[in-house]
Amino acid sequence: MKKDSGIDCVKDLVGKRVAVNRSGLGEFLVVAALEQNGISPDQVEFVYLNPPDAAPAFGQGKVDAWSMWSPGVDIARAQFDAKDIFFEGTDLDHLIDYSSLVTLRSFAEENGDLARAVTEAYKREGVWMTENPLETERIIPKEAGYDDTVRDHLAGLKRKTMFFEADDAAFLSDFQRAADWLSERKILPQSITVAEHVVRPAGV
Repeated sequence: MKKDSGIDCVKDLVGKRVAVNRSGLGEFLVVAALEQNGISPDQVEFVYLNPPDAAPAFGQGKVDAWSMWSPGVDIARAQFDAKDIFFEGTDLDHLIDYSSLVTLRSFAEENGDLARAVTEAYKREGVWMTENPLETERIIPKEAGYDDTVRDHLAGLKRKTMFFEADDAAFLSDFQRAADWLSERKILPQSITVAEHVVRPAGV
C-alpha cells in the first residue's frame, strides 16, 4: 500500500479493497496475513486482478492495497511510493507457495532422460544464481525492465534458490502441508494428495 494510505498494519486492511491474483500467491498471502491477525477474509474486499492490471489499478488508487511477489512488489514500492506491511519471508512460519516445473506424467515416463536434463539445467542455473546474487540481479533487470533501485534492493537480499527431488520425503511433507493449508481455506477448490502427482521415471 502507499505510504500515505493510512494503512500501517494488517488490521488496517479491514474494509479496504485489496488486489490479488485469484487462487495464487497474492490471494493466499493476504489470507495468511489476515488469519495471523485474527481478521476474517470477509472483512476485506478482494479485487481479483492479474499483475499487469493490478499494477495500474494500485498506482491510480482504484484499490487500496496490492498483494504481490518480487520483483513486482519491489517495483511498486519504488514507482508508487509504497510500503510493506506483511512479508512472506519473515512473517510466515512455513512456505505456502513453491515454484514447480510440471509435465504430463506420460511425457515424463516416456522421456526420462530429457526430463532429467531439463531439471538439471535449471538446478545448475539456480546454484549459479545463489552463488552470484549481484551478477544475477544485474542480468535480470535487462529482461524484467526494472531500475537500479529495485536491482540493488533485491541484490541486498542475497536470495537463495533451493531444489528438491520429486520423491524427497521431507519436501513432500512440507509441500503437502502447504496444499492442506490452501484447501482448508478454500483457496484450492478441493484437497489434494501431492504424492499422487509426482513420479520418478525409471532410470532417472
